[in-house]
Amino acid sequence: MKLREFLPVLCGTAGDRLKCATFEDLEISAIVNDSRRAKPGCMFVALRGLQTDGHNFIPNAVRAGASVVVSERQVPLGNGVLHFVLHDARSKLAALAAIFHGNPTARLHVTGITGTNGKTTTSFRMRAILEAAGHPTGLLGTIAYRIRSRNIPAKNTTPDSPDIQDLFAQMVETGTTHAVVEVSSHALALHRVCNVDFNVGVFTCLSDHEHLDFHLTFENYRNAKARMLEMLPRGAVAVINADDEHGAYMAERVADGCETLWFGMAPKADVTAKVLTMDMTHTDYRLDTPAGSAEVHSSFVGRFNVMNDLAAAAAAHTAGVGLDHIVAGLERRECVPGRLERIPAPGFCPLVDYAHNQGALQSVLETIRALTTRRIIIVFGAGGDRDRGKRPEMGRVAQEHCDLIFLTADNSRSEDTLRIISEIQLGMNGSKPTHVIPDRELAIRAAVDSAEPGDVLLVAGKGHESYQTIGQVKTPFDDREVLRSAVAECDPAQPAVVQSEA
Repeated sequence: MKLREFLPVLCGTAGDRLKCATFEDLEISAIVNDSRRAKPGCMFVALRGLQTDGHNFIPNAVRAGASVVVSERQVPLGNGVLHFVLHDARSKLAALAAIFHGNPTARLHVTGITGTNGKTTTSFRMRAILEAAGHPTGLLGTIAYRIRSRNIPAKNTTPDSPDIQDLFAQMVETGTTHAVVEVSSHALALHRVCNVDFNVGVFTCLSDHEHLDFHLTFENYRNAKARMLEMLPRGAVAVINADDEHGAYMAERVADGCETLWFGMAPKADVTAKVLTMDMTHTDYRLDTPAGSAEVHSSFVGRFNVMNDLAAAAAAHTAGVGLDHIVAGLERRECVPGRLERIPAPGFCPLVDYAHNQGALQSVLETIRALTTRRIIIVFGAGGDRDRGKRPEMGRVAQEHCDLIFLTADNSRSEDTLRIISEIQLGMNGSKPTHVIPDRELAIRAAVDSAEPGDVLLVAGKGHESYQTIGQVKTPFDDREVLRSAVAECDPAQPAVVQSEA
C-alpha cells in the first residue's frame, strides 16, 4: 500500500501532508510494532510497554529494512528512513493497521464482549447461535482465534491492533460474515480495538478485584470496560447485564445514537429466563425474548451459565437471529475448554474451571453447592505478579462453600508460592480442613486420593491453560491432563488419607 493512504493519520495538517508529497508513492509492506517482525519496506511503530520500550528497538527495525518509523519522541535515525513523531502512537497504530488491511470490520458484523467474567463462554455460545443460523463466524478470545476451520493459538485475550486487523481481514477473505471478540480491559486501555466497527457491545459483569495490578484503581478498571460502549458507532446496540450492580453505570456510558438491550433475571430485563430443572449434567430453562419464548435444554450447568446464555441470546437477537436458531445454538452440546469442564471418573465428579477471582469462584461454588449434598473439594491458588487484593477474598469464598481445601501454586511467576498462599489464608479462619501443597500436580493428586464416592472435586484457576509459570520458567502443565492421570491411577472407593500441612 502507498504511503499516501496513511498520511491523514501520520500528518496533523494539510501542510505536513504536502511536505511528505515527495514520498507518497513509497510502498509500505507491513505495519508492525515488534522489531522482530520488521521487514524491508515496513512501517515500525514504537510503543512504550509495561516491561520494555519499543523506542529502544528502533535500530533493530531499521536494520531489518523498515522504511518508516513512528515514535512518541525524537530519536536519531539514519538517512533514507522517514520519521513521524506522534504523541498518541497506540491509537494511531490501530488506525494505521485498519487502513493497511482495508478496514475489514466494515464488512463484518462484529460483536464485542467485555466484563470480568463470562466473556469466553458467552463468545462460544454466541458463535454457536450464529452458526446455527447459517452465518460463518470467526472467534477471537482467550482460548483461541478461530477463522472458519482454522484454530490459531491465542497469545492475548484480545490481540494487538495490527494482529486483530489482520485476523479480521483473513475472516473477510475466507467468506466469514460475523465475528465474535472477547474485549479485555487491557485491550481497551491500550487502544487495541480502536477502529474496530462493533455492531454489538456486550457487558457481562464487573468484579471489584481484578487486574488492579495494571489499572491501579477500580475506577480505572471500570472506565476501561465502559470504553467499549462509548466507542460504539451510531446504530449499534449495547447489551447490558441488568443483574449487575454496575449495569446502570455502563448504560450511562453507551454512545449516543445506540440502543440498549438488557438481559438477566431482573424485572427490567428484555431477555430473561426461568430455570425449570438443573443437575450436574444439564439445565432446562424457559427463555423469554422480545421475539417470543421457548424452552431450552442446555448441557451447561449453573445460573451463571444461564446468564451467559442470556447475554448471547440478547446479542444474537440484535443481530437479527430468529428465536428458533437462538434455541438451536444454545442446545448445541459444545464444551468450552476449561469452563466447568468435567473429567470422567468412577464414583466422584472432577471439574476444571478457569475461575481465578472471587466472583467467578463464588458463582461456580454456589452452583455446585446447590446441586450436591456431598462434599466439595477444591484445589486452587492465585497468580503471582497480579492483583493481591483478591487473594484473601478467594480464600474466604472457598472456606464458605467447600469442605476440603488444597492450596497450591497457580502461575506464581516471580512471587514466592508460599507467600501467595499465606495471603489467600488471610481470608480464612481455619474452620475447614486445609492442606498446603505448593506443587500443583501433587496437590491435584492428593485431592483425587482424598475423594470419596459422590464428592465433587473442583480444580480452579487455570482452566484451559496448558502451561505453568514458576519464576522465569514456563513449563507444560494442563490441569485436565493431570486430573485424568490421577483418576486413572486412583480407586476413589479406597480414598487415601492426606494429613493437613496448614
